[in-house]
Amino acid sequence: MTIFFHAQTLGFYDTRAHGERTLWVPDPTWERPQVNIPDPAWKADSENPDAQPPTVRIADVTAEPPLVEVVNPACCLPPAAELSQVSAQEYEALFSAQASGKVIAADGVRPVISAPPELTWEQRKLEITAAVQQFLDQTAKSAGYDDIKNAISYADEPAVQRFQAQGQAFRAWRSVCWAYCHEQFDAVEQKKRELFSPQSLVSELPQLSLPE
Repeated sequence: MTIFFHAQTLGFYDTRAHGERTLWVPDPTWERPQVNIPDPAWKADSENPDAQPPTVRIADVTAEPPLVEVVNPACCLPPAAELSQVSAQEYEALFSAQASGKVIAADGVRPVISAPPELTWEQRKLEITAAVQQFLDQTAKSAGYDDIKNAISYADEPAVQRFQAQGQAFRAWRSVCWAYCHEQFDAVEQKKRELFSPQSLVSELPQLSLPE
């Protein structure tokens, strides 16, 4: 087994999965040698007890063909000049660091661990938006609904007054939460507020008050 790092794609190649470059196969040009053995069809002559049996030549079944190295047609490795070999220990350390939030980068042809790049503002907004949506859904689930959409679906259902009142409360709360969220986005873009984390904004959202 050999593991390689490919700097151009930041990918890893393992010969167990991608194949060795060459294979050792029996030499196709090899011819099995022959050996002399006593003729099994010969019968001793009682008048000439000292006579020796003639020999016959047969293929030597104990002979093994030599191995020759050939190109492996199933090999999927990039050109050797583009690869850098890494040890199994180094490979495990790289992915352990990646699992903890680091990223694998290239320093020339060698893999290195690097801090993740800073998120763009648009990426931060998407991250915060997802956190807010998750908070809204989780709050609705805590009240017995599938998610915030399910809770709001009761707002226009008068059959059960309690559910309708809660649906209306969830609908109003969702609106003020998103309004607050986008106000904070505007504040950051207008340099009126520093960047904030998703957890920070969620903690600032208006409280939900559900009617009994």
